[in-house]
Amino acid sequence: MTIQSVPVHAPAMGASPSSPILTSPSPILTSPKPDWHARTEGMTFRQLIQTKRQIIGWLLGLSLGLFFLTLLLAGYARPFMSTKAFGALNVGYVLVIAIYLVSWGAALLYTLAAHRIFDPLAAAARDAAMREGTR
Repeated sequence: MTIQSVPVHAPAMGASPSSPILTSPSPILTSPKPDWHARTEGMTFRQLIQTKRQIIGWLLGLSLGLFFLTLLLAGYARPFMSTKAFGALNVGYVLVIAIYLVSWGAALLYTLAAHRIFDPLAAAARDAAMREGTR
């Protein structure tokens, strides 16, 4: 596919808007546009979106759940949070460290899922959309 450029000239003073320069259709603008709505209704695309929502939902829910649990415990259960857990570390510090570990783990699991699950589904959805576009 080649992109053709159409020279654009500013209309002269007093030129009518129906001059051929302004009304000549550009080959770029008149090319058929793909029907994206039909392509997003395909089974492979819907499966990709559903799988992404499930995995991201679990990872986000776990990360945010632990974060908000720690915030609630820090605000309403101060004696529990100050309980010694391991040596000089109390429960509050252990939960903060757990937040970091869970966040990094969720990021790593998302990366793993993106490479092993999302990329093949996206390739299948792209191939299905390309087949639909050639009909």
